Amino acid sequence: MTTPNSRRSFIRKLGAGASAAVAAVASGKPVSAMADPAQRAAMLEEELKLRSLHQRFEQALDKGLHDEVIGMFADDARVVFNGGIFIGREHGVSRLYRDRFAAGKTGGRMEAAPGFELGADQQRDRVEVSPDCKTAQAEFPYSIQVGVPFETESSLAAMARLHGEGVRTWWEGGLYRLNYRRDAAGNWQISRLEYDTLSRADWRTGKRYAQPIEVVRFTAGYPQDVHGPDALA
Repeated sequence: MTTPNSRRSFIRKLGAGASAAVAAVASGKPVSAMADPAQRAAMLEEELKLRSLHQRFEQALDKGLHDEVIGMFADDARVVFNGGIFIGREHGVSRLYRDRFAAGKTGGRMEAAPGFELGADQQRDRVEVSPDCKTAQAEFPYSIQVGVPFETESSLAAMARLHGEGVRTWWEGGLYRLNYRRDAAGNWQISRLEYDTLSRADWRTGKRYAQPIEVVRFTAGYPQDVHGPDALA
């Protein structure tokens, strides 16, 4: 639901966009920056829709609603994660979120590890809608928990699994780099998502300190790794 504040914010953006369009003519900026007021208004409206879509994506991921997350991707979408490329909504993307993310308790929001916070320039978000409002690109910061189940078959690991544990977890921060496009019904879908990881640390909420860690990138693809990517990046 649109609030009075969001409407005022939208009007301010529209006014700024119209002024920028006039200046763009003299400065030689791209056509998208020189859009007429009506076109610019349409682009700003789509930007708000994309920001709302990303908010729903993060909320669903945080709550572990992986089927809802998967439904936000295009049929032929690609996700780049930890050196692997997961291809197709019903295949690679589903395997990543429904299997690997769920097993590793990955994706929940987590405050940044002490001393490893992203810089101010890395926390800015960006949404750029094409002049025809059919495609878009965006960047949003993320700060999440990531986990990998212990692969050892020791008795301690087996006991941990029985108690819902047996997962090595850490904090990870970086940028979501996204491409969007409209489906046949005119709804926005994610066509490509890359997790651009900028920092990792061995840290859990409540700990007083954090240590930097290295995480091994994918070395094998599906089906050799049943939860692995379709290709290596």
